[in-house]
Amino acid sequence: MAGLLLVAATTRSQEKRAGKAQFLNVTKSAGITFVHTKGKPGAPMILAEMAPGVCVGDFDGDGWPDFYIVNGGDLGVRGSRDSNALYHNNGDGTFTDLTTKAGVPGTSYGLGCVWGDYDNDGHPDLYVSQYGEDILYHNNGNGTFTDVTVKAGVGATELGTSFHSGATFFDYDRDGLLDLYVGGYVTFGTDSPQSCIIYGITTSCAPSAYNGSANALYHNNGDGTFTNVTKESGLFTSNGKNLSVGAADYDNDGWPDLFVANDGQSANLYHNERNGSFKDIGLLAGMAVGGQGGIMAGMCISLGDYDNDGWLDLYISDWQGSSDHLWKNDGKGGFDEMSHEAGITRATLDHLSFGGGFLDYDNDGLLDLFIANGHVFPGIERSFPRIHYKQTNTLLHNEGKMGFIDMSSSQGQDWQIPNSGRGAAFADFDNSGNLNILVGNGGAAPSLWRNQGRNGNHFINIKLIGTKSNRDAIGARVRIEVGGVSLIQEVEGGGSYLSQSDLRLHFGLGAAREVQAVQVMWPSGAHQEFNHMTADKFYLIEEGQEEVKLQYFAGHHDGTGFESSISRDTKFKKVP
Repeated sequence: MAGLLLVAATTRSQEKRAGKAQFLNVTKSAGITFVHTKGKPGAPMILAEMAPGVCVGDFDGDGWPDFYIVNGGDLGVRGSRDSNALYHNNGDGTFTDLTTKAGVPGTSYGLGCVWGDYDNDGHPDLYVSQYGEDILYHNNGNGTFTDVTVKAGVGATELGTSFHSGATFFDYDRDGLLDLYVGGYVTFGTDSPQSCIIYGITTSCAPSAYNGSANALYHNNGDGTFTNVTKESGLFTSNGKNLSVGAADYDNDGWPDLFVANDGQSANLYHNERNGSFKDIGLLAGMAVGGQGGIMAGMCISLGDYDNDGWLDLYISDWQGSSDHLWKNDGKGGFDEMSHEAGITRATLDHLSFGGGFLDYDNDGLLDLFIANGHVFPGIERSFPRIHYKQTNTLLHNEGKMGFIDMSSSQGQDWQIPNSGRGAAFADFDNSGNLNILVGNGGAAPSLWRNQGRNGNHFINIKLIGTKSNRDAIGARVRIEVGGVSLIQEVEGGGSYLSQSDLRLHFGLGAAREVQAVQVMWPSGAHQEFNHMTADKFYLIEEGQEEVKLQYFAGHHDGTGFESSISRDTKFKKVP
């Protein structure tokens, strides 16, 4: 495996890695006071058990990732709901709640969120999936947002009282404008079952108690409005049970495909036919069901090249007792499940997995896995003492050919505190050169995990700006050459579970202090290449520009906060 060449230079014994905690919970010290509201007291409802999602986006363009987290409310009281929260990154390790000032409180029971600059004005806009009608907030570029849901035509009012799940921005027709896919979960209303008796306890109902609901694909018209093209595109289903969606070019043909994880139904892989339509080839590709033919309770989707062979692989989280799933891309249009061989089965069998996915948390050049866990049946312990409603999160380290090993027990005391983990997102919030983790917890405060990694490994962080392509460069692929190894990543406008990670691409480099080459394949079809880029820096690449801009050096932690130096004197010429 090519990736082992990179890891060999920095490998250390498993015992040494396990002896030091990598992550520290800094939620309180960061000034995050948000607490998620599940719903009214009493028997739990399925709606209350599914959220919250979290999404990362630099809404004011200051170079520091901000985040948004959705909230619920008491559906039993007319108009009673708690506000969502927009947290601004202050650049010193703390965050400020700007929800009221920005005007983005949400309008209904919130589930997920995703950022995307749909009008290419340089200011990321915000889409929130909710119970009933969703909401699109337009970023005015002055710290405030305007609700343009009705004007834009993306409220999904035709879907009635369904509640909507994962969403993703992606440019499926490569016209330079971000389109939007919104998943539908189940149809839930006042006449629907509110609670059920399961395993002898009164708790939230399983999804099988409800009909599924419709999904939606919205085509961006380029004038601030969208057109629902779900049926024309071949994506429409009136009885889907979507939870997570992700868009990426899995077959390397230059066009984004769409992955959908369903709860109690086969997963979908919608292949982009390059003519405005999609074809579901999930069964043919070998990822619609688990390796033993079992239907998944698919929560999270993540795409990443975990074995560094140049093809995006697939991870989907699943129900407790079923274990999660890892598929290797065979490079021929299909996937081979490697869950057991890679050590995923045993490590995830005793958890109910929700959000997370691939990230290189120790910068060794191999993608690891993080999973937020938590059950959906409050009181499950009364019938099954060994199964817990609140659960600890999972951190799996990629050991190359040896597979993944569970490092959860080495992450310190805070990590061992159980919670109802749901959505999860990754970002280098402090610009320190290490990826941090943000988890949305049901009925509780979120968890912000600061990466304390000080193992000497290096990194490179790349932000892309499209010109002919969509400005967020969603769908762009970056390939770097470092130490004889090729690493690839794509800019994705969704994924995880009801969540979205930072659009900046973060590559771990191991011991390498320089990247020999950086190749960018833009959604427009343009290709650019740059060489000899120094490690431990944050770069900005604009489509069509022959020079790379150096934004930041790695942040310096002085004990009270984080500082970054800005430099504009380092430039790299494009290779002809």
